[in-house]
Amino acid sequence: MSKRWLIVGAALAGLFTAGLAPVQAAAEPTAPQAAAAPARNNSIDEPVYFLKGYSKGDPPGVNCGNYWGPALKFFKVEGWRGPRHTVAFYANDRNCSIRIARGSTATSIRELGRRLAWDIHRRYSTQGKSVDLIGHSMGGLIARAALTGVQKQLPGWPPYIYVEDVATLGAPHDGMALGYFCLAAQLSRQCKEMRPGSGFLDWTDENPQSAQGTDWTLIGADDDGVVGWSALRMRAGHRVWYTGNNAGWSHGALNDITTGTYAMIYENPPEVAQEKKEGAAPVRAAMNSLYWWKNW
Repeated sequence: MSKRWLIVGAALAGLFTAGLAPVQAAAEPTAPQAAAAPARNNSIDEPVYFLKGYSKGDPPGVNCGNYWGPALKFFKVEGWRGPRHTVAFYANDRNCSIRIARGSTATSIRELGRRLAWDIHRRYSTQGKSVDLIGHSMGGLIARAALTGVQKQLPGWPPYIYVEDVATLGAPHDGMALGYFCLAAQLSRQCKEMRPGSGFLDWTDENPQSAQGTDWTLIGADDDGVVGWSALRMRAGHRVWYTGNNAGWSHGALNDITTGTYAMIYENPPEVAQEKKEGAAPVRAAMNSLYWWKNW
């Protein structure tokens, strides 16, 4: 599925109408007979799961409305019609529209992926509907775990899910340098699983696919001192790298920057990477990748 870079702008915005549908937490179901896989298409109607990253607090947890506020507002302004689901998984998470767990940093990323897969399966896949995923930081690994476990047909996982597109923002696909992020004397299970060469990272597939087929886009930045090049180290259809000309971007900036143009390198393997001086902002790039399945 060859894609070229395309910025979704005012031409699309005029076609869109906004919509937001918060939902309640779902219990893990038993698996019914498989619904037919939906067709892949360009759509502003896909439900989108927004998967946040690791929290260092004690207890850990964030306000999803703040964490994803700029991105949610941007999707609404651009007229994305599908439901936007912010996902809670720590006990102290709040103002999130879906809760898959009440865990802590001791809860394995693999288990969070399993719970996410069940929520997608029950809420959408059994209805023959597909979803898109955006994962920031550890959230990208939760998405990867969800697809890996289902693809491997592991016991206790749903038999199938339909995930059309995944965009990850600063996800440590090949592990991260811990630095300030996880103190050496206080490594949680989740931090250990994000170390290079961990058993969890070895377990994840290099390009996990749902029963519908899944198109991956990886987004990273020079100035991300937490993850760096690890953000691009997974086999994927598309890679976006923001160069050092965007000085001062932190790891947390990638899920906040929605507007403006920035220097980037766009790679659409096996095509030669293209350098652009006026590339789209990270959240717009992620939204583009969810909308287009053929020509972005």
